[in-house]
Amino acid sequence: MLVSRKRTSEVHQNNLVYKGYRLTAKVSRGAGAVDVQAPPSGPVFIASVMVVQAGAVLEGGDEYPVPQFAGGGFVYSPREAVHAAILHGREIVDGLTNMPS
Repeated sequence: MLVSRKRTSEVHQNNLVYKGYRLTAKVSRGAGAVDVQAPPSGPVFIASVMVVQAGAVLEGGDEYPVPQFAGGGFVYSPREAVHAAILHGREIVDGLTNMPS
């Protein structure tokens, strides 16, 4: 017997609605874009963040580089890259709304 389950909600960790803005982390492998002294032993990741008003469904928003990665930095997991991008996105929104978090 085949049982079908309906998913009521899915959580995407690379998306967050913060103070009326949708923040989306765009993660990519950063080994080719990173200039490091010694190559890391595993894959490395970098990210950028897209910021758009939450109600703007059809707009693409603005993409911002994350300073940590723009300066040549990287992290060893996609989760860390998402975290850094979302934190930077929150700082951008705080600057746009002139409201501290």
